[in-house]
Amino acid sequence: MEREIEEEPQPTPLTALLRTQDLAGGKGGGLRISLLLTLIWVNARPPYATRRVAAYWAELLGREDPRGEGARAVRDALHELDDRGLIVLHSTGPSTEIILCNESRPVDGDRPRAYTPPYGQEPYIQVPRTFWTEGLAGRLTGAGVAMYLCALAMTRHDDPEFFISARFFEELFGISRSSRKRGLTELTEHGVLTVRVEETVSMSTFRRVKRNVYRIAKRYRQPEAWRPDEEDGASGSVPKTEKT
Repeated sequence: MEREIEEEPQPTPLTALLRTQDLAGGKGGGLRISLLLTLIWVNARPPYATRRVAAYWAELLGREDPRGEGARAVRDALHELDDRGLIVLHSTGPSTEIILCNESRPVDGDRPRAYTPPYGQEPYIQVPRTFWTEGLAGRLTGAGVAMYLCALAMTRHDDPEFFISARFFEELFGISRSSRKRGLTELTEHGVLTVRVEETVSMSTFRRVKRNVYRIAKRYRQPEAWRPDEEDGASGSVPKTEKT
C-alpha cells in the first residue's frame, strides 16, 4: 500500500512575506512587511498610488544611508512586492509609479486586483502611527514586526493583554515557534510589550500551569474606536479601528 503524502499547509500571507519566494529563508522579511505597511499608511486614499522615490521610503523607515544602500534595499523590496502581486510598479521615463493592490492574487492568475480599503468587508487592524514615529519600522526584525502585528490582532485599545496558546496561534498566524520567541523577546526589549507570569488551572488536566501574559504599552496599541458625540447628537461614521 502506498503511503499517503501529507501536503504541507499553505503559509499565511504574513509568513509568506517573512520568507523568500523559494521558501528557503526569511532574508529581507522585516523590510518587506514594514514597507508594505508604510505604502498602505501613506497611500490610504484614492488613487492608492504614489511616485515617491526609494530614498523617501528608506528615510521614513529609518534605514541607514537612506539615499544610498538604504534606497537600494527599498528598491529591491519594491520589486519583490511587485513580483508577489502586492503592488504594481509602472515606469514612465525616469519616474516609477507605485500602485497598491489587494493582498491576494485572483485565482485565475491574472494581474492583481486594484486596491480597495477593507472597511466593512473583512477583519482588519489599524497600526498606530508610533510604529513609524518611535522607530519600530526601522529597528524591528521580521520576527519582531510579525509578532507586533499578531499582538495587535489579539488585542484592542481597551483590552491590551494576551497570552499565546501554541496550537491556536500556529493555526491562525502560521508563525513558527522560533520566530515567535525571537519576536516576543525583541518587543519586550524595545518596550513594546511587558510580560508577567500568571498561574492558572488547565481545563484538560486540572493541573496548575504557568503562562506568560503580555501587555502592549499604551503608545503602541491600536487607536481607540471612534464613537459619535452623544451630547451634540453628531452622526456619521469613519473606518473602525477595532477588529471587526
